Amino acid sequence: MKGLMITGDYSQFMKEFEMARTLFSSQGLDVDFVDYNDIEVVAMDRFDGHVRIRGEMVDCPDFVFIMTTEERDTYQLKAVLRMFETLGVPCINTYDAVEKAGDKLYSFQIAKQAVPELKIPDTMLVGENTTIDSIEERIGFPLVMKVMHGYQGRGVCLVEDRDELKSILDMLTAAPFGDQVLVQRAIPSSKGRDLRVVVGAGELVYAFVRHNDKDFKSNLHQGGYIEPYQPPQELIDQSIRLADAFGLKTGSIDYLFGEEEGEFYLCEVNSVPGISYVFKAQKEGDEELVRRFFSMPRKILHREGLI
Repeated sequence: MKGLMITGDYSQFMKEFEMARTLFSSQGLDVDFVDYNDIEVVAMDRFDGHVRIRGEMVDCPDFVFIMTTEERDTYQLKAVLRMFETLGVPCINTYDAVEKAGDKLYSFQIAKQAVPELKIPDTMLVGENTTIDSIEERIGFPLVMKVMHGYQGRGVCLVEDRDELKSILDMLTAAPFGDQVLVQRAIPSSKGRDLRVVVGAGELVYAFVRHNDKDFKSNLHQGGYIEPYQPPQELIDQSIRLADAFGLKTGSIDYLFGEEEGEFYLCEVNSVPGISYVFKAQKEGDEELVRRFFSMPRKILHREGLI
């Protein structure tokens, strides 16, 4: 089978992707890594079975797998995904699943409905008529303020009290702002650390804890570091149920640590797990983790009855 791995700019990962291409080839998958900006998006009266990539007309792929390495919320990426879906190409993940996971507020609502026992931090959309009194009553302090479509820890800040909140809201309302804002109850017991559980094809792929000793945000792009973690089976099962609820063939579920041992709160759902940890594992010689990650597409295709 021929497939496309949709990425952003992967020039700094050429060595890693060449290794991945070899692994895929050993599984009978002929895979090309493509920056989504290099794919021409069209709507044609008659489709001849070809698409233009990097300026060349090529056969339409048998499947598409999203593995972005940068900004994931651009119209170009969404348009690429929708084009392949309307052409009948299986996409991992679908546009609908990506949209659901990308909406931080709606994703909490979906998750709580699908897994009622799941704990979530109280979350509130900030609108034109939202008052500080209402936020304090419903959410309390300290709280976390985040933009709806932020990623890699960007657009997230910790707000300690009413004065800080007022200052930030004043800035947001002083000029046009292109995204919605959420406020969320802070989970102090998880300050500077969280847990990422990556699932695919209905099973655990790997999990790790992200730490940051200098910031409440644990993301690697915010200076954090990571270490392997074995989640309890109950949390693994819950993560798989969440992925299924979103229609995610693969994805990652991020959790915050509660005060009690074994207590977790949902942080967010990601339709693209990210590959920084995989590349780190590769450099450290963890061949088993690398194998599990790059075996996932074939397992998903097999589970979907496509091979």
